[in-house]
Amino acid sequence: MQARHASRILLFAAIMLVQFGLFEAGMRLHAGSEAAPAFQQLFMRDPEVGVRLRPGASARFKTTEFETDIVINASGVRDDEIGPKPAGERRIVVLGDSIVLSVQVQAAETFCARLQERLNAQRPAGGPVYRVINAGVQGYGPVEELGFFDHVANRFEADVVLVAVYVGNDAMEAYDSGDAVLPRSPSERASSSGPPAATTKPSPWPLWMRRLVRRSMVLQTVRLRTLTLLERYSSARPIDRALTMYLPVVPPDMERGLAVTRECVRRIAVSAAARGARTGIVLVPARFQVDDENYESLKAIVADSGERLLRDAATARFLSTLGGLGLPLIDTLPALRDANARARVFMRSTAHFTKDGHEAMAGVLAGFLRDSGLLDGERR
Repeated sequence: MQARHASRILLFAAIMLVQFGLFEAGMRLHAGSEAAPAFQQLFMRDPEVGVRLRPGASARFKTTEFETDIVINASGVRDDEIGPKPAGERRIVVLGDSIVLSVQVQAAETFCARLQERLNAQRPAGGPVYRVINAGVQGYGPVEELGFFDHVANRFEADVVLVAVYVGNDAMEAYDSGDAVLPRSPSERASSSGPPAATTKPSPWPLWMRRLVRRSMVLQTVRLRTLTLLERYSSARPIDRALTMYLPVVPPDMERGLAVTRECVRRIAVSAAARGARTGIVLVPARFQVDDENYESLKAIVADSGERLLRDAATARFLSTLGGLGLPLIDTLPALRDANARARVFMRSTAHFTKDGHEAMAGVLAGFLRDSGLLDGERR
């Protein structure tokens, strides 16, 4: 009897495994997701950088809101091939995360490409030709951007380096990998309690299980549906960790994340200067800072947890932290809010720019580069 019972359990497990495999294969073939093999194969492990875009990789990425072609050049960025710099060319390298990479639009529609068009359309007769290089990588934070510049992007012969700081989660990303940049003493590590228990809790699941869920489209779907149900029916909604940067009192982990971000940007500027390039800082807001509907939704969730969401707190904190570096800095929030009154600048399904958003960003950055003096003079 026991043997028969065990065989039935094994048969049931085998059937469930086969069904899981069929569902997974079907979703990967027909549903747009970053867990899909077509998207995942764009990335590779790198001993110096960790994870980066795979040189020569390409993919077609399709979701319900967009469909794009993604081509990675031989240098490992989503841009045209980068050869030796011709005489009379000025290069601007833009570092950042998925906001810069922008897989939601075609390469020619990204704000990097639109910025290049604007600069060349406005250049005086006999003036330099501008090349804007998209050096954004999905999932990067300030620490990864520093490593990518030091080991990859520093070979692009930049005249100007723009560091795009996404205020929505860069402090969180910097905190998580910040010990590589700002090592803590044993006493600091012992006293660090991490994110506040009232808003976030450490994951009870082992790292291998979390990675499995992230890579599986079926498990990701189950996870999202579960979170939606918990959010809808739970009386105590947890605050997303990234949103703690927008609370009246900044948590200790975010405070340290700001310090790590500052150090990363400082080191990028020093490294760029050693190669004759100037550095500017671009603050990019979170979607809810521009989108009123998204803001009202998040404000209600935070209020249900007994906290208050300060819409522009993260921007103000990054301005205060990075302003002391003495580098040219632009806060793009006012211009994006103004542009959003005319056309939607953020997508509905993701926290990324629409085509109109990219156009608005290109206009903001073109003015910033001219007014800040970053384009003045020759390469130092």
